[in-house]
Amino acid sequence: MDSHYDIAIIGMGCAGSHIVQELLRRKTDLNIVIIDDFKALSLDKTWSFWEKGNGKWDHLISHNWKKGSYIMPDDFIPLDLDPYVYKTIESRDFIAFAKAELQQKSNYTLIEEKVQSVSGAEIKKIVCEQATINASIVLDSRIDPKFFKDTEATTLQQHFKGWVIKTERPTFDPEVFTMMDYRLRDAGTTSFTYVLPYSTTQALIEFTYFSKDVVSDDTYEKYLQEYIAKYLQLTNFSIEKTEQGVIPMTSYKFEQHHRKNHLKIGTAGGWVKPSTGYSFKMSEKKAAQLVDNIILKRELNHGMISKKFRFYDDIMLDVLHSYNARGPEVFHTLYRKNKIQTIFSFLDQETSLSQELGIMLPMTSVPFLSAFFKKLF
Repeated sequence: MDSHYDIAIIGMGCAGSHIVQELLRRKTDLNIVIIDDFKALSLDKTWSFWEKGNGKWDHLISHNWKKGSYIMPDDFIPLDLDPYVYKTIESRDFIAFAKAELQQKSNYTLIEEKVQSVSGAEIKKIVCEQATINASIVLDSRIDPKFFKDTEATTLQQHFKGWVIKTERPTFDPEVFTMMDYRLRDAGTTSFTYVLPYSTTQALIEFTYFSKDVVSDDTYEKYLQEYIAKYLQLTNFSIEKTEQGVIPMTSYKFEQHHRKNHLKIGTAGGWVKPSTGYSFKMSEKKAAQLVDNIILKRELNHGMISKKFRFYDDIMLDVLHSYNARGPEVFHTLYRKNKIQTIFSFLDQETSLSQELGIMLPMTSVPFLSAFFKKLF
């Protein structure tokens, strides 16, 4: 095994796997090592995303939908996504595919270990439990501990627990997923139910919060049971799988932890969309930009941050942080006043200024104006 590599990728979760597959697509002759102990919870996640029509991961997706819904106690908004498709991919399948692809290439090395430290200036020294590796560039998915101690950034947690349930009778419309259902929520919080129907008798039911603090397992399960009983009117069902997670939604400037030729990636690099918690497509875009930067010998973080969309994200975070109980009202305005195609384009950071003004102006409530001027000044 070589001890020096052109690129070392620490962690092969969503971001690491996207980077590996982008490097493979470019067919570079760079000598690359990937280091991961494959014991992380990311191996058992459901990653969802939207894109227009067919995509390059369609051979891996487990389910897809062309229609959805947004539900309030007094309103039902149908979502016809065309030309977008909402898709779900199992993290285990995506990571396994990337792993299998890289193992076919002689210039890629996979080391199943946990990284203990990275040090050095021009050449980085990576100390693992067993091996010590040198690399010219390090792409690092480990979150810096300073993030967890920060008190300056606006930070919420997207935290959730979901059950994949199996019913005895047909219950679900497998053609329509539920983006947000606010008929049931924890009082005083932005909390909702998310439903991905896999068939008429199987679905992922997930109770989700955008809030400052996580809750107990009993709390998630109480709301899951209540939703299933009251809104699905089910008494007989089996739980086939449980999924749980916490995703930071934050204005924290992760780029402060970048060093020369040592770039933080994934959640650790701010690749999660702060206002939504979505990361799959954002990671795909950032992986492509990063590989461009490597090949063209630019600064690794070149073009990775949009100040304009960071500003929008910060406003939304501030509103949800300061007025968490009003989250359902905020999202209701967003979905009632805009086509879902415009919302998706906005969240993908692909809209024009005129489109952005069209989205933001109907939301100029007191919380939004307060957050706007706070961030502006």
